[in-house]
Amino acid sequence: MKPTIARRSLKTVEWVWLVIGLLSLETIYSNWNVDRNRAYMFVLFAFLGFFMFGLRRKQRKTMEARWESSDDASNPS
Repeated sequence: MKPTIARRSLKTVEWVWLVIGLLSLETIYSNWNVDRNRAYMFVLFAFLGFFMFGLRRKQRKTMEARWESSDDASNPS
């Protein structure tokens, strides 16, 4: 897989987790007074979404740094 395709897909997955977290927050807000148990379930989803966003972002930055260092090592100036 080319690094540009991998970078794009990693960023996409990262942003999907952020959207899941934000949509979960909206669901928590709209269901808090209606169905408290469902709202608690979406608290878990929101936490998971934001945690996975941060984790995937950290992993992507580590992989990009590794790709950059391997590009520099293969093309000495």
